[in-house]
Amino acid sequence: MKSAVSRVVVAVSIVAALGATSACGGSGGDDGEKSRKPGAGSAKGGDAAARLEKAALATGDVKGYEVEKPRGAGNPGKAGNPGKAGTAGKAGKADPAMCAPLADILGTGTGSAPSTSPRPEAYVSRTLTRTDDKDSTTTRVGLSAYAEADAERLMADLRAASKAKKCATFHVGGHRYFGVRPAEAAEAAEANKPNVGGDEAVSYKLAHPMGEYVARQTITVVRDGGTLAVFDASNLYDPEGVQRDREAERNGMESVGTPKADEDPKVAAAIVDAQLGRV
Repeated sequence: MKSAVSRVVVAVSIVAALGATSACGGSGGDDGEKSRKPGAGSAKGGDAAARLEKAALATGDVKGYEVEKPRGAGNPGKAGNPGKAGTAGKAGKADPAMCAPLADILGTGTGSAPSTSPRPEAYVSRTLTRTDDKDSTTTRVGLSAYAEADAERLMADLRAASKAKKCATFHVGGHRYFGVRPAEAAEAAEANKPNVGGDEAVSYKLAHPMGEYVARQTITVVRDGGTLAVFDASNLYDPEGVQRDREAERNGMESVGTPKADEDPKVAAAIVDAQLGRV
């Protein structure tokens, strides 16, 4: 019988595989590289990698959550050297092509295939999991530094792709993503509270098969100047686990609480508040 802990471990491994490479880290062409000013990732100035590392969350910043630093995921450092964790970076080109921003934000659009998305100057990420068993959602928080004009263009492209009917289902190499749709306006607004900053936000949902599971993600991206904060909440729909929970309840036993088919993961407001307060 699968335990709640085992499902959380699987969820963490999924997030690590998808987010191992730099978020929005496509390898832009030479013309794009020449058009960007070096060191323009933030109006606040300073070394981008050091600034992002300082702004990244740590255990104790969000009550009830453990914060971990993924291995080999470019923490901290330039996006051109993201490390070797995971194989998502070799996934290939997005199909349809207009869905590339969605693939890039997941980390699957980087690597061998060309991308029109600009490469971030620096990228760091953290993985947050609950310290109790009340919620099996795992949240990856990524911070990327760009020239402000590049960050604005990425947000516009991401917003368009998340709303496009052609991107309701898309492929990146052997990966298939489906159910792509904008998240409720309230969720995007929640992630863009005036008191913690942020110039604009995009929020959307998607899912993809993962063996016997369905991995579901709710993603909110907040732009603050040239900095993009990506909040990627994920959980697993486990049909067998749901059935076992129902059988346990019928027998008068306590269920594990496996997420059901209609229970999409949510980006916790406490995580958003804590991270945006540090950017």
